[in-house]
Amino acid sequence: MPAIDELIIRFIQSPHDPVLQEAIAAFVAESPEQARYVENKLAAWLTASGTPVVATTAVKTTALPAFLYTVKTWVAAAVLMVLVAVLLLCFRQTAPPRKMFAHVNNTGRVDSLRLPGGYIILNKNAAISFDSSDRQSVYAEVSKGDVFFDLNSNTSCTVLVPGDYRLETAAAAFHVHASAKGAKVFVTRGKIGISGKRPDTMMLTASMQGILEHQKAPARKKLASQAPLAWKTRQLAFRNVPAAEILDAVCSFYDIQIMIPPSAESRCAKKITINLNKKTEKETIALLQQSLSAHLVKDSVDTYYLTLK
Repeated sequence: MPAIDELIIRFIQSPHDPVLQEAIAAFVAESPEQARYVENKLAAWLTASGTPVVATTAVKTTALPAFLYTVKTWVAAAVLMVLVAVLLLCFRQTAPPRKMFAHVNNTGRVDSLRLPGGYIILNKNAAISFDSSDRQSVYAEVSKGDVFFDLNSNTSCTVLVPGDYRLETAAAAFHVHASAKGAKVFVTRGKIGISGKRPDTMMLTASMQGILEHQKAPARKKLASQAPLAWKTRQLAFRNVPAAEILDAVCSFYDIQIMIPPSAESRCAKKITINLNKKTEKETIALLQQSLSAHLVKDSVDTYYLTLK
């Protein structure tokens, strides 16, 4: 292959030339045989670059200046790094795309999906996409609403959530609430690693909740109840629990929003005991107003504002 040999020589001489990188990448991507040919050629050059010159009595040799050895070593390292980058790029381009299945729960009730490695429970109107083609792993993206994942002991899971965050776990059970503001993650079993574009990775364990909002640093806290799961368990009885947890539970249970202005945030820290089981939305709002010594003013069909006035 004289033409490709010449291309490889030019690539070795100028490894950071984007035109040469693209030409090499295109050749490598055509077939595994061509990829191996390029790899072998570059490997041979790298091996030769480290081979010392052997002097004989018949030939008079002159040692290369030290700085030329340094330059040659640097070029070899540069070519190796670029080769790795090119091969990775080709692998990503040729890797088969995931077979994502989109699902929106329009049943008007809580629904569930069985997977090879566990199951997913969705609140009404929740929206997800997932790939469960691998029996020992689940890849999913939660775009809206409340979703609960329960994984088997040998199942790993990757979940993408709003806010450009990625959840990584294995054999865990956890809840994800996704909205326009970002996401909240509550763990009931196991551990979850959370990473994002920012350098702020964190770990969540059982009974911990992670708050992942747009334009804000991620935060976590330990909850005093299973309030985030009220939509699934249908339990709204709380004893000495911070009002903030109860308000979140009521929002997911009735599919409403309760807006908290800065002036009323102090009420959210108040611990209250209240039983809202088998209550209508109207009865629930009335009992919350009484317990919080505040008003919940309805602004639209599904939005309330907490106010002290």
